[in-house]
Amino acid sequence: MEENIQTQILKILQDSNTGLQIEEIGERLGLTRHTVAKYLEILRAEGKVHYHKVGRTKLWKVLSASVVTRLLGMDDLEEILRIAEKIERADNSEKAERMVSLKETAVYQLEYGDPLLNLGADIDGKLAGFIFGEVKIWEFGRGERTGWIKVLGVDQELQGMGVGYKLGKTLLDHFRKKNVRKVRTLVDWYEGDLISYFKSLGFNMLSMLPLEKEI
Repeated sequence: MEENIQTQILKILQDSNTGLQIEEIGERLGLTRHTVAKYLEILRAEGKVHYHKVGRTKLWKVLSASVVTRLLGMDDLEEILRIAEKIERADNSEKAERMVSLKETAVYQLEYGDPLLNLGADIDGKLAGFIFGEVKIWEFGRGERTGWIKVLGVDQELQGMGVGYKLGKTLLDHFRKKNVRKVRTLVDWYEGDLISYFKSLGFNMLSMLPLEKEI
């Protein structure tokens, strides 16, 4: 039933050149606004639809731009930092020490990390997002190969176009090729959008508790 509704929504959006509001989609399918919004968010997380704002109105369209994933190199550093700075400004958390730390992390990953776990996503030949991962063998005393997602960034102007989802899915595929069966990351409890993103990739909450001490 759910797949059928998603298919119908995609068909309606494919027939629209300018995009449709949630209310318009609901009228055509005889569904409530809440129900349509739920399915649109699922499709957006899967990288199949996106929206753009016209004033306060969201117009939903089928994703037409091609998102291409690839390996990152040192020549991508400037664009990686550009995307990270835009995210920091949008979150009102821009701090010099954070950008210094991110630059150090990016340089280390690009120079010494596994190339298959340093991924970028291009739209029309321009870097739209990046993700860094690594494999650890003895994390927290657990003797198993565990994949970790260290940093994820998507250009603020290109969010909602499936960039983050494709980066995540591609990275998980690369972890599988390395015989990694568990992948983890850390997210602040109040980062609702980020938690929803990782849930769309199949992540679940753990029973582990992070501990920290300032020294």
